Amino acid sequence: HETKQYDNATKDLHTALELKGAPNPLLLYHRGLSQYASSNAGQDGSLCDKALDDLRGAVDHGLSKLQLPDCYYHVGLACANRGRHEEAVDAFSEAIRLAPDMTPYIHERAKSLQMVGDFEEAITDFTRVISAHPKNSHAYFRRAFAHKSLGNYEQSAQDFETAKAIAPDNPLLVVNYFQLHSTHVIELCKAGKEVY
Repeated sequence: HETKQYDNATKDLHTALELKGAPNPLLLYHRGLSQYASSNAGQDGSLCDKALDDLRGAVDHGLSKLQLPDCYYHVGLACANRGRHEEAVDAFSEAIRLAPDMTPYIHERAKSLQMVGDFEEAITDFTRVISAHPKNSHAYFRRAFAHKSLGNYEQSAQDFETAKAIAPDNPLLVVNYFQLHSTHVIELCKAGKEVY
């Protein structure tokens, strides 16, 4: 898995699971991670669904508390990248319950909350991300859209300008306020691809 030879890892883990004869949560977890990585962040829907089955199976069969937060996080990523944001929110929330200070978990939940229209909760999560990483231009940018959706136009404009000031060389962060009124959100990167 660590060598990024995900297809080979998936085959090896499949063989190991067959040899075990009974579901092994750790093997399911690692096979799910390998399949998710092979799916190119959910682009291959069939492989992503197999990853989800394995990751959920790992949880159902008693995955260790050590791996549970990451497992739920990857369930959330797979769901978010497949456009299943309500399921993603549930998975990210479980990951956060188990590891409350993991900024990536909070950031991804904020993005999915925004996609399901829970803008106030999204703002709360984006604010937590910004508190932990004050130079995170993506969190400011997405929070700006959440504020806009609630009619908080001054806060929205302030967040757009802050995002642009933090990363002035990123053309994706430059918005035309006159053309922005009908834009719900601009996705800057796939779930799981944020940089901190």
